[in-house]
Amino acid sequence: MALTVDGIFALMPELFLPEKAQGLNVSVYYQVTGVGGGDYACLIENGAFSLKREAKPDATSVVVIGAEDWIALNEGKLDPMQAFMTGKLKGTGDLGLLQKFPKFFKKPQKQGGPLKPLKDLVTARLALAGAGLKVTVGGESWGDGAEVVGDEAAIRALVCGLAEPGPALLGGQLRYSGDMAQLRQAWKSWSAEPEISYPDTPGGKALATLRRRYKGGASGTLEVKVDGIPYRLDFSPEGLSVRSGEVEGGAALAITDADFAALNAGKLNLVAALLGGAITVKGDLSQVASYTAHFDADVNPAQALLESMPERFNAEKAGDLQAVVGYQIEDMGYTLLIRQGVCMVFPRLLKPCDTLLKAKPDDFVAMSTGTLNAQEAFMTGKIQIEGDPLLMQKVAKSFRRPEA
Repeated sequence: MALTVDGIFALMPELFLPEKAQGLNVSVYYQVTGVGGGDYACLIENGAFSLKREAKPDATSVVVIGAEDWIALNEGKLDPMQAFMTGKLKGTGDLGLLQKFPKFFKKPQKQGGPLKPLKDLVTARLALAGAGLKVTVGGESWGDGAEVVGDEAAIRALVCGLAEPGPALLGGQLRYSGDMAQLRQAWKSWSAEPEISYPDTPGGKALATLRRRYKGGASGTLEVKVDGIPYRLDFSPEGLSVRSGEVEGGAALAITDADFAALNAGKLNLVAALLGGAITVKGDLSQVASYTAHFDADVNPAQALLESMPERFNAEKAGDLQAVVGYQIEDMGYTLLIRQGVCMVFPRLLKPCDTLLKAKPDDFVAMSTGTLNAQEAFMTGKIQIEGDPLLMQKVAKSFRRPEA
């Protein structure tokens, strides 16, 4: 069913995260123009959310946006910073609140991300299995050896390690005339490292790195339900297996996407989260309580520095500075917007920027904390600046230095 402006606002009370807004007393008035639009006042009073379908021009923050753009923004088809920069979204009042406001709500998530192209998927999974198999779907084939033939759904389920071959062979969805021991060996490799599409969210990214961060020492099975989507974690001496699905009768923890990301980054204390109700538990509490001890923290110091910039911003030193600054830290892009004495940071790179800084994570952290001289970093090529280097200097002076 297509999204509507009213439908989006109607979901907000259900998606509100009161633990994220404790002690807040703020309001945001959305003036949605055009066909299907309307006036919506979102109020947070002592951590409780209420929605009124009325104008509130004296709100803490006011947003003006067209109905089509508001829907596109919520569908992920319109970048919020681009909308702001191009004037499709106009904000007045507390602009810092406007950036924080979406964090007070869960995002409805689909279970998986976009499907990987079949050719890329099969090629990668055949390489993982290391078996002499040929996979055929329709008129296309990949690999060499004994041939597995089937429809796309059955082949995807097989090579992703989600459905063992036996039932599909009996039901005719798969055909195979080679050595069954060879197919079973391939299945063993695929099922040990199942291919899962995680949501493109902070929690989804934490899920995707669980196997890499696993330190060992755990046993048994644990269900982790992130924003209502269940994942099964199987611990063994050989390592960790993560797959979609519930665990019947086993231990389980339920948590929001944002809190799961914070938990894995070491920013949310597990015991405090359990006592405070941020995590709900089913089954063996001791198994859940020892969860974080088995994983290295999912911490990226460069990312933490970039995301802390609004808190370190010194509006007095910035004065009337206005700038759009890009940061390309290897494959991670961020854009910093300074306007009207307010600093906002967005986890994506928007071009064109007034100036762009490129660096490796370690060099960026060292320069930011003062252990690497900025001029030396620039002269030796550890830091590259595209655009106006003098503007970058002015921007740097507008922030308190983080602790090393």
